[in-house]
Amino acid sequence: MEIVILLIPLALIFLGGAIAFLFWALRKDQFEDLDNASWRVVFDDREQRKNNDRKRADEEDDSRES
Repeated sequence: MEIVILLIPLALIFLGGAIAFLFWALRKDQFEDLDNASWRVVFDDREQRKNNDRKRADEEDDSRES
């Protein structure tokens, strides 16, 4: 039962920290654009694949010309 004397203040400190972090994230606009970041990964990957395919095609053309 004595552990409750320690656990309740620790829980309140943790709760205060979580609330402070939430308000910090809101103030820094961390939740403004949730969709574009996830789609950017997909589109960047597609662009990178296209660039790699072009490089491979160019390398193959160079090796055929030699």
